[in-house]
Amino acid sequence: MTEQHKAMNCKSEDHLELITMQTEFALIESMLRSKTLSAMVLAGVVSFAAFGYFLYRIAGV
Repeated sequence: MTEQHKAMNCKSEDHLELITMQTEFALIESMLRSKTLSAMVLAGVVSFAAFGYFLYRIAGV
């Protein structure tokens, strides 16, 4: 391995830094700054839930 890779592997990661690297955290952080993104995510979640309910009703369960 190169020296750069060794340095990266030896570096201990902070727990807070590991949390902030999660995609969910980044999405929530971006949603707090953007009303448009929040509306799009909300519309997507509602549409996904409505489609799931539709499939549930079609299946007749």
